[in-house]
Amino acid sequence: MATPQELYDETKTRLDLNIAKAQMLEREIQEKVAEKNKLVQPIMEDQGAIKQFAKLADVVTETTETLKPKI
Repeated sequence: MATPQELYDETKTRLDLNIAKAQMLEREIQEKVAEKNKLVQPIMEDQGAIKQFAKLADVVTETTETLKPKI
């Protein structure tokens, strides 16, 4: 049977590893959000251009998914 010290050490190690992993995931999430945010302006510009091109008689259009902001 494990001693109280062994149980403490095992639990502390698991806690430290989980905290480190959570921090790493949080950094990755922040990086992905920043990457996504950099795409918003070009997407909006392209959507505006597509709307203008779609008004031309000799342009065949197809449906595209628009970016919907999360509030």
